[in-house]
Amino acid sequence: MTTNSRSRRWRGVAAIALVGVLALASCSDNKSDGSSATGTGSGAKDTTIRISSQDFSEQKTLAQVYGQYLEAKGFKVQIQDPIGTRTQIFAALKGGKVDLEPDYSGPALLELKGTPTSDANKTYDDLVTALKAEKLDAGAKAEAADADALVTLKSYADAHNLKTISDLSTIDTKLTLGGAAECAEREQCLKGYNGPKYALGLAFKAVDYGPPLVAALKADEIQVAQYGTTAPEISQGEIVALEDDKGLLTPANVVPVYRSAVASTELTKALDALSKELTTKDLADWNQATDVDKKDPIDVATAWLQAKGLI
Repeated sequence: MTTNSRSRRWRGVAAIALVGVLALASCSDNKSDGSSATGTGSGAKDTTIRISSQDFSEQKTLAQVYGQYLEAKGFKVQIQDPIGTRTQIFAALKGGKVDLEPDYSGPALLELKGTPTSDANKTYDDLVTALKAEKLDAGAKAEAADADALVTLKSYADAHNLKTISDLSTIDTKLTLGGAAECAEREQCLKGYNGPKYALGLAFKAVDYGPPLVAALKADEIQVAQYGTTAPEISQGEIVALEDDKGLLTPANVVPVYRSAVASTELTKALDALSKELTTKDLADWNQATDVDKKDPIDVATAWLQAKGLI
């Protein structure tokens, strides 16, 4: 199958996803045990796995990578439109309206009221335990990681000799942090930067995740932003990630999270095999392709899977 034909096919899946999820959600909402009409946990490949993601480019590409790969392995898949924030997507998982989403270990554990540490393996193990309490499971964590980072323009960092997050305390003027709306309530975002570890006294401005953050930095609407370590603007030298010298931020390895109702040996094996192939460089390359070169995440995912010989 060519890239173009596969792209058209996946666009067709996306177009009908809303209709499909409404019908499926209606069925699952009537189940008292939380199981879905599409999944029995029996491991049969005729179980439809509904995949969604948070609403930014890297997540959209990850959803396509996992979805296209699983379909190539014989699973029935529906890739839904992005849901939005992590809080919203976990609500959809718990409510039986989504079956699988790609996430990141530390932030996902925080969402479940856990406490990540600087140890990536312990953070992952604690996430698995927390997920089980919600009737959710996780595949193996990938080497690929996209951790939170506090960034600023390279020109601003150079002008103020900024290397670490603590260095921001040497600036006399009040600084504004830009980030997704939920950043304002996160211990590893605004609350953490203004808390005992850093005590920066930052103001906050909600800005859509991705390139809009860099645009806001350039417009001096914000001076620092909560971004990801795989942001293409970091590798391009436009922005720099300040060193988290007091250890506020957490490991963020890619982890597929899915409902126990659709769990099976076959699914786990497929997810783990794919996750083993993912690298942090892959994430950065995808973000360059989608956010800078303006390629469709569907096509970026297909090209990567084909180059790896996975589909």
